[in-house]
Amino acid sequence: MDENKIKRINELYHKSKTVGLTEDEKDEQQRLRKEYIEAIRGNMRATLDNTSIQNEDGTLTPLKIVRQNNLAKMGKLVDNREHDDIPDEDKVMDIEELRKQKLAERKKQLRKKLNELRSELKEREVRQRSGIICNHIICSDQFKNNDNICVYSAFRNEVSCEDIIEKAYKDGKHVFVPVVNTIEKTMDFVEINKDTEWIEDEYGIREPVINDNSLKLDPLDKALIIMPGLGFDKNKNRIGYGGGYYDRYLSGNNEYITMAACYSFQIINEELPYDENDVKPQYIVTEDGII
Repeated sequence: MDENKIKRINELYHKSKTVGLTEDEKDEQQRLRKEYIEAIRGNMRATLDNTSIQNEDGTLTPLKIVRQNNLAKMGKLVDNREHDDIPDEDKVMDIEELRKQKLAERKKQLRKKLNELRSELKEREVRQRSGIICNHIICSDQFKNNDNICVYSAFRNEVSCEDIIEKAYKDGKHVFVPVVNTIEKTMDFVEINKDTEWIEDEYGIREPVINDNSLKLDPLDKALIIMPGLGFDKNKNRIGYGGGYYDRYLSGNNEYITMAACYSFQIINEELPYDENDVKPQYIVTEDGII
């Protein structure tokens, strides 16, 4: 499938999560998704048919034969002479599972690489770079025009949001930070102020102590949400830490303006692996400015 069709699939998905699709667009989305699955099917079939596994004695067995034997052991009727005799549903399930495994492995590799790059920053560099990035955000219309500012508690050399918090307080804005529920896999933004008491969650990230006076961001309110991330590409695809908290929180909400804060080296040239549940930030802010 060509890049224009893939780009169109992503456009339709994100539109469906915000303003919704027309009937014609729904038909187009269904048709393109079918084409995409067929393309994956063809690519994976070609890859699998040309892959072999080395046995203990050094001989090679085509993966096609290994898979057929495994299916036969599971009680499935498979004709060993023809790969296409495998029921269509089984092929789709296997191809989709392999796609997910490949996606997860690539994300794992990229997280390791980007974490290592960021960990090499000295404390002085973090302060200097963070100051420049925060200034870009503070000077933006997105910051100036929003009374609710959501930041994150930086850790592991992430871009610090302290300058943004200080400016927001000075301008009389409301400041919120994320608090996660690791059991239910949910996240809320809780308002903070200069008297807020802090604790560390199980990841070692600072979060406010919740009490009866704690105020959460209303999902119906407009807000600027500044989000972290390990890596981004030029199409604004994002790799986080794997928890999916921001993706779930932002899914389907069009009242929020989203900005990702990162260092310039965290934007890579290759297209990042993504799936349909990933939410892109509307803007990315680095030392070089706002994208």
